[in-house]
Amino acid sequence: MVSKLYYKMKNIEMCIAILFLVVSVTIIFIAAICRTIGFPINWAIDISLLLFTWSIFLGADLAYEQDRLVMVDLVTEIFPKKLQKLFQVISYMIIAIFLLAFIYYGFILSIKTWDRSFQGIPAISYTWVTISIPISSIFMLITTVLKIKNIYISKEIKQEDQQ
Repeated sequence: MVSKLYYKMKNIEMCIAILFLVVSVTIIFIAAICRTIGFPINWAIDISLLLFTWSIFLGADLAYEQDRLVMVDLVTEIFPKKLQKLFQVISYMIIAIFLLAFIYYGFILSIKTWDRSFQGIPAISYTWVTISIPISSIFMLITTVLKIKNIYISKEIKQEDQQ
């Protein structure tokens, strides 16, 4: 049940990240053409910034979930598998602490930017950009907890196989 919901959420997250990136690039392209022919679109950069920010942070969670982020495991590979798993759990715990800080301070930043608006679109609050940090961090924290859980489950399975 939880894993079905999790993977459904990941699919929605991927669709949103892709859509926002494509729309962001399209808006920039159209704005460049319009500016060239003498009809600049003042709001294009602001909307592109908003969409690009969301696509980047959602994409970071997707890359993290699929282990597609940069890793330096050259040092840990020389250790036995049990110690490697311990290093993984420790690094995931450190990541979780940083994500908790991003969530806390990201929400504070979002509250503080509530009165700030975009230059080209005064009706939209800049909070829509800054809120992408804590929300994506929540998704990454869920991913981190599941990664730790998977390490623990893989240890249990190996222990049952040995018995």
